[in-house]
This record gives sequence, structure tokens and C-alpha cells, in this order.
Amino acid sequence: MMRKIKIAVYIMSAFVVSLFFVNTVSANTSQAMYRLYNPNSGEHFYTSSFVEAKSIITAGWQYEHVGWNAPSTGDPVYRLYNPNAGDHHFTLNSNEKVMLVNQGWRDEGISWYSDAKKSVKLYRAYNPNAKSGSHNYTTFYGEQTSLIKVGWRDEGLAWYGTNIKPLDNKDSILKELSDGAVGLNKVRFDKVGSEKRRNWLYQTIKWSIPLAADGRLYPSVMTAQAILESGWGESGLSVKANNLFGIKKGNWSGEVYQAVTAEAAHKNGKYTGYRTQAEANAGGKAQVLDLKKGQYYWIITPFRKYSSQQGSLANYVSVLSQSGYADVRRTQAKDYKASAKALVDRVGWKYATDPKYAQSIINVIEMYNLQALD
Repeated sequence: MMRKIKIAVYIMSAFVVSLFFVNTVSANTSQAMYRLYNPNSGEHFYTSSFVEAKSIITAGWQYEHVGWNAPSTGDPVYRLYNPNAGDHHFTLNSNEKVMLVNQGWRDEGISWYSDAKKSVKLYRAYNPNAKSGSHNYTTFYGEQTSLIKVGWRDEGLAWYGTNIKPLDNKDSILKELSDGAVGLNKVRFDKVGSEKRRNWLYQTIKWSIPLAADGRLYPSVMTAQAILESGWGESGLSVKANNLFGIKKGNWSGEVYQAVTAEAAHKNGKYTGYRTQAEANAGGKAQVLDLKKGQYYWIITPFRKYSSQQGSLANYVSVLSQSGYADVRRTQAKDYKASAKALVDRVGWKYATDPKYAQSIINVIEMYNLQALD
């Protein structure tokens, strides 16, 4: 019960975004109405707000699909919340709204509009045995009849959707986000050597899933890179600078951390640095080294310093959102293997110079079944 109420309150806090969106869209447009499901309470929830949908998926709800498209104008559909049951209700009937408010429900205002042209029918069904999630709304008459056969009551038409397609539909992103959350249960935490690392991996994945969905990245690749680059969050750079990915200063205007790091020569030639890590740690003058392709040397480099590891994950997504990494993202990489290889190939920008980097990422992903997050 506590989890159910917590999730419901989380939805209420994001409602302002949804309400603002409803009241600011122009005429002759529509909004995709995202349908979500709470596996704990059995409640279905509907919202046009991508931010709200994303937030409650992160809180444990499952994304199902776009329920219908709602017009930007028409007859108002009201949203109400029962603080005792942690349940939401939606109605076109203003008298029903007043009745529920008098019974202790909270009026959360207009959630969307019903199409005045009555283009797409929304059916309403009631489950007399449910304490939460007692109502279901659907455009699919087959779903309506299936519910009635198992004991739900047919309450007729709820409201109407529109045939106008929305300009902004984030269905695919929400699906990726929800699939990743479900895939978390399939990750092989049992193969992780210590409780400390298992806890670190779990939290890193939880942060990575929504960030990867926003950036159209593969959460498996993102998580595997964090493991490799940070040594499970235990490297000096990750402990002292919260930098999980070895991202150098570049055009960063924030704090920096000076660290000794190994580099691989990308071709035969001269490089400025140190032959050994010990020499670099000593901080003496850098040398001009004559190296062959693939040979390692050491340099002192300024790295970005973050206030938290979550901030490092967010900045990683920002970095990989640049045009030079387009082939790493879902829009071009067909799977995690293609994405990993794109980090070191000759197309676009290289993330790392180590020729074995991509295979190392793939090995980590498959070792812990991180591909389930994708």
C-alpha cells in the first residue's frame, strides 16, 4: 500500500506539466495520450505529458502504448485523485466530478479534451471487485468485451479521441525506457563479485535507463562503459572526481581533476608523455617518445569533475548527443554490438584509441546480460 500511494503522489507532482501542455497547444493539433500500468495496484494511468510518463516509469510503472490521440480543443475531460486508495479517475461528466469531490476525491483539473466531432470512441469499463484501478478506458472494442466477459461492467462511451496525428509522439522513447526497466530483472547480478559492486551496478543502471532513453543510446553500452572506465566506480577518477567515463576537460567550464592516464599510439610516430606510470606520477617534465602503433604511454590530463556520479552519466549522454557520435546512437546502430564498434571505428568521432575497446564492452555486456536493458 505504501508503494502504491508513493507512486500516486509522484504522478500528482508532475501533473502541472501535463496541465500546462493541455492549455497551451494550438487549435487543430492533437496530443498522444500515453497509457501506463501499475503492476502493484492494477491501475491504468493516462497522460499527454512525456515528462510525467517518464517519471512514473522510473517509479516502477510499465508503459503500454499510445491509448489514443486527444484533440487540443473540445469538451473537457476531468482528472481526479483518491488520496485514500491512491487511485485516479477520468470523466467527461462534470456532475460525476462534483460528486466524487464531495466524497473526498481531489479535483486535478482538465486532463485533456474529448473530440467534438466524435471521431474515435473511447469505451469505459468498471471492475466492482477492485479497490484501485477500477476503471479502464480503451479505443479497442475487443478489449472492452474481453473485460466484460471476466466480470467488468460495461459503462458505455467515456469520451472521444481524434484522427489527427500528433506532431510530437514520444511513444518509441517511452517503450525503450519501459523495456529497460523490465530488463533490469534479467541482469546477472549474481555474477558480480561483491555486494558493494552489485549495489553500485544496480544504481548505475537505474540512473542510466532514463538517460539513455532520452539520448537514444543503448543502456547496455552506457553501463558497460561505466564499468570498464571506472573499475566499478572504484577508480581514482571516479572516486575523486565522480568521472565514470574518463571524459577529459575539452570545452568543460566546470571543475577539473588532473589525473595520470594511459594512451595507445594510434600510428607510428612521436608522442609527448611518459614511458611509465611511475614517471608520470612523479610529475617530471614530459618526454618526446618515438612509439609504434599500439604502444602505450602515460600522460597527465585534466578531466571533468562532477558533483555526483549521476551527473557524470548525464554528461556522458550530452557528449554522445554530438553529431560526431551519431553512429553510436539507436538511430544508426542496430544493436549494442554495432554501437560499441561505432565508438572506435573510422566513421565520425572515436571515443577511445584502444583497438580492443569495442570487444571489451561487448564482453562485459554479455557477461552480465546487460543487453536485456535494450
